[in-house]
Order: sequence, then C-alpha cells, then structure tokens
Amino acid sequence: MTIGIKYCGGCNSVYNRGRQTQLLKEQFPEHEFRTAAAGTVCDVWLIVCGCMRSCASTDGLTAKKRMFILPTERSFEEVRTYLRAKRGAAKKGGRDEAMGEEASSADGKNGRKTVLRVGQSAQMEKTFFKDDIDKFAALTGDFSRLHTDAAFAEKSDFGRPLVHGMLTASLISSVMGMQLPGEGTVFTEAQTRFLKPIFYGDTITARVRFLSCREGKAGYIGTFSGVCTNQNGEITVAARCRQLMSKELFEVANPGETEADPDTDGYWG
Repeated sequence: MTIGIKYCGGCNSVYNRGRQTQLLKEQFPEHEFRTAAAGTVCDVWLIVCGCMRSCASTDGLTAKKRMFILPTERSFEEVRTYLRAKRGAAKKGGRDEAMGEEASSADGKNGRKTVLRVGQSAQMEKTFFKDDIDKFAALTGDFSRLHTDAAFAEKSDFGRPLVHGMLTASLISSVMGMQLPGEGTVFTEAQTRFLKPIFYGDTITARVRFLSCREGKAGYIGTFSGVCTNQNGEITVAARCRQLMSKELFEVANPGETEADPDTDGYWG
C-alpha cells in the first residue's frame, strides 16, 4: 500500500512526531511511505498532528482505504493495529474484511463527504491537572469543593480531589465531534455510567466505536459506544450515544451491519 504522511505546522507539538512515523516505517517496511503534495491519491493517509487541536487540513487529500488523524503518541497504535491486520490478511492470501474499518475523509466518488463504516473506532488521550478542573468549574459554575478544595476532599471517602465526571465524559464527545463520525455530526442522545473516580494527574483514554446506524432520507442516526479508561486500563466511564449524520456530509458504506462492544454491551444489553 502507499501511505501518505502529512504533518501539522508543529507549533505546539507534545510528542516527537518524526520518531513515531519512523517507527511505523521500520515496523512495516512492506508499504511505501511518502510525503506527498495535496491532491495525491494514497491507499492510507496519516495526518500527523502534534496536539489535540488537530489543525492540519485534509483538503485535497484522497485516501482509497483509510485516513487517520494522529494527535497523540498513543493514537499511532490504531495505525499499527490496522497495518498488522493488513499484513495478516496478505499472508493468508485474502482480503482484510475483518477490520470493518475502511474509510476515507475525502473519497473521489463522494466529493467532500466523510465515508464511514460500522466497526470503525477512534480515540484520544488527555491527562487532567488542577488547571483543567479550575477552568471547567469556571465555565460551568460547578465549584463543588470535592473537585476544587484539596483540604475538603481529603476528608471524603476518596481522600483527594476528583475530576468532574462530566469533564471526563466530554472526551467521548470530543472524539465523536472531531474524529468519529467527525465534524458536522450532531449529538442527540447519551446514556452514561460513571464507574470509577478520576483524580488529578490521571491519564484518560477515550475510545469511540461505531456500532450501528439507521438510514433515513436525509441522513443517518448512528449508535456509538464510548469508553474512558485510566492509565491502569480500568474503565472509568461507559456510554452509549447517538449521533445525527447528514447525508450532505457523511456516507455510511455498510449501514445494515452491526458491531458488538464487549466493554459496554453488558451495561445496556
């Protein structure tokens, strides 16, 4: 496969972007990696962003199979998982249909539409600090001392200040709004369970998976699972969400299919 690489401007990089792409090249030498000009068609595009702003434009880029937005070091693991599956399928002499994640943000046939497949997943990572909690409290008016007063929180059962649960859950919304489904989607419904406390300094990974969708004349209603895990791999938040996706902006390639999510299926049946 040809894999195109586009970097953001690097104005606020929080990790070594060049090192991560070099590791991919070393791990998957069977693919042709290229840094190409806009308008070049590649099988896969890697949009390497240095931070969660993910400001690198995808204008003019066409991906035959998949486009990845990579705002963190950890997001490269999704690319590795994808390429390992492709490698395994090639060894078997068959096509990789098992991933169910072939997608493109700019498909030649569909113009500017974002093409999605049931089974896709995306994720982001964030470490929470006191400054994040103070800003969220100022924005929402929730200055509960359990979150903002260390002396008060020490007397609670938790023994230290907690990150607001809704602040943590908002990472799921961020993934859906920026990556999957992506810009232009409308959040319509959510069921959320807060399973473990999150403390200052915890690093949370939010993962979203596209489970199913219902197609209408003007758009799709997509069902997505959302999971937040901490640095120990423990699930802290589990959600089941619905998104409205206009057909002017999105196309779902396999709307009749469904996907299971063992991390969240047990909570809602």
